[in-house]
Amino acid sequence: MILAIITGSASDEYVATTASRLARQMKFPINLLYVIEVNRNHPIDMEIPKDTEKGEKALSQMEKIVSKFKVKSKGEILQARFSGSAIISQSENIQAKLIVLAHKEQDSNNLYDNICQYVAGNAKCDVIMCANTGK
Repeated sequence: MILAIITGSASDEYVATTASRLARQMKFPINLLYVIEVNRNHPIDMEIPKDTEKGEKALSQMEKIVSKFKVKSKGEILQARFSGSAIISQSENIQAKLIVLAHKEQDSNNLYDNICQYVAGNAKCDVIMCANTGK
């Protein structure tokens, strides 16, 4: 299983395409994951319609890309306090062999700003980061 992280950004297409190419080659299904970060002053299971709608739209668009590669996929939306820990938890739950996510460089010492760094440092599987160079 390949875990592809979808964020609703322009990099999603790169993530979905990279994951799809690898999944086809490795003969693995893809789990497309969209994480909604819930602020600490709200209950973790609080319904956030605007964010849920954004996640559903992003997943739907990426599922169309993945289907062009004839790869099985499943989209999921999770709510968490921190995306990084949700990604790691999901990768362990589905026994992912690979995590694919967009590289987002942050100039911060705050771990919560550095999701890529957190995932790369805590994953029990391989991690591929895609960079949109704008070319």
